[in-house]
Amino acid sequence: MKIVSNFKGDAEWGVVPYMHKSLLAFNDDESDEVLMNGVEWIFDDRIKEPYKDYKRKALLALWSPCEFTGRTGYYHFEHYDFFDDVYCVCPLTCRFMNKHFGYEKFHYTPYPFTNYSVKEFYNYDADCSWVGSVHGSDHIEGLEVLFNFDYKFITTLKNTWMQHPYDIQKHTHLGLSPDDKLVEMSKCRSSLSFNMIYMSPASQSNDFDVFEHFDKGIMPQFKVRTHEITSSKSLMLVKKDPWNLVEDFYEPEKEFVYFETFSELRERIEDIKKNFADYENIIEKAYERSYDYTVEKIYPYIKTKDKNLITWKNNHV
Repeated sequence: MKIVSNFKGDAEWGVVPYMHKSLLAFNDDESDEVLMNGVEWIFDDRIKEPYKDYKRKALLALWSPCEFTGRTGYYHFEHYDFFDDVYCVCPLTCRFMNKHFGYEKFHYTPYPFTNYSVKEFYNYDADCSWVGSVHGSDHIEGLEVLFNFDYKFITTLKNTWMQHPYDIQKHTHLGLSPDDKLVEMSKCRSSLSFNMIYMSPASQSNDFDVFEHFDKGIMPQFKVRTHEITSSKSLMLVKKDPWNLVEDFYEPEKEFVYFETFSELRERIEDIKKNFADYENIIEKAYERSYDYTVEKIYPYIKTKDKNLITWKNNHV
């Protein structure tokens, strides 16, 4: 496939351009099939024009389900008409969109991610990390637990609507490159993972019949942060939520650890600090599992649509 990108509508400092470097290794300029990477492809019809006559046009949709926030109505759905296949990281979006289009246009796939940055492991200098910005009460309470330990709070200050003081006053690392971020994460015995979108009040203008708990301001979103954590050999601590998409890719208690309350999270981090050897097997198994979700493993499925290549669970689809 010819592989093209346009990251105008994405966080250009973030994960998508980092993983795209791995994807470009498979680029075939002579192919009459094209894979498009970046959210701009669904909004700007002009950039799609050079590819309108390709035999097969596929889209890598790594932002889902963000399309269900913002403006009301199905204003963007017609932009998906252009594509023959959409590879989507949200199973509920796949189910809803396939019902809307009447056939399997959307294919559920892991977020493809290959970690080339971390070369050395187990060089820990912190108890726990969290990467992101404060978007909701879970983030606030999670950080308040971390403040009791040797922690790393890695942020960019470029993707927050709350403007919470913790973002500005309590971060330990600001604006790291993707490579440096992964290296710092690899030095933390454990790392937090919240696999949800915490919507701003302005984002709740829609009420799609897709997600339960939409009225509570949350939606499921499997974060590539999980692959970043596991491939960096940091123990993944996951906040349990109504959907638990993480279980499509990793097995609880064997490849990651759940917490339901923040008092439980504090106890867990304390135990990891005292009895780290008890968790090393979980870290190693998660690291091995992360190889199932590298770009090199996921791209053949995108290219061929061969369902025999699927190694993940198709829950919720």
